[in-house]
Amino acid sequence: MNILKYISFLKIKLFEKLKMLDKNDVLFAVAMKDETGDFFKDLDLIHVGVGKVNAAYHLTKEITERKLKNKPPKYIVNFGSVGSKKFHKGQLVACNQFIQRDMDCTIFNYKLGETPAEKEIPMIIEFPKVINDLEYGVCGSGDNFATSQSPIKEVEVSDMEAYAMAKVCYFEKIPFICIKYITDGLDEKGASDWDKEIVDAPHSFKEYVYEHLLKK
Repeated sequence: MNILKYISFLKIKLFEKLKMLDKNDVLFAVAMKDETGDFFKDLDLIHVGVGKVNAAYHLTKEITERKLKNKPPKYIVNFGSVGSKKFHKGQLVACNQFIQRDMDCTIFNYKLGETPAEKEIPMIIEFPKVINDLEYGVCGSGDNFATSQSPIKEVEVSDMEAYAMAKVCYFEKIPFICIKYITDGLDEKGASDWDKEIVDAPHSFKEYVYEHLLKK
């Protein structure tokens, strides 16, 4: 068992023992205020911005600053909006597998989603499942608002940031927990559906986070 898997194993066992997380151990990382509303003011939460670069930069910066103070987060929790053809609008799903759906070096005979020169890092970044009351979906992240199903067959929900945050956590050896709210069906109505559905997303996240994820 390599060191990353061993650390993950220990921390997941701790999660199973506690059943719910202490909010003081968790850094919540969310793309936009639209996804949090006016809730969660008692939580340690940052907005990382839209897209993979913004998400990776702001999360890495936050983790680094905390490590310098000897207070790194024990868990990173992301929640946000996604489109999906598998799940229905308004549904919460958990994600523990992440793909960079817009990485395309197929001209050099790489698989769609595979990053060149990263032999030690899997194309699909995976974390242990710790949520047992939601369905799971494989998350594909890309720097566009997806209005069609990804040609990568494994992708079941599409967003713009989760892969980047998952990769940061993979490098930093921090367990990553991800919860997504389905806003649209990856079609031509995606933008208007997102505008309608995102209003309800913070309420769904609030209920789940406080009732199912965090210790009271």
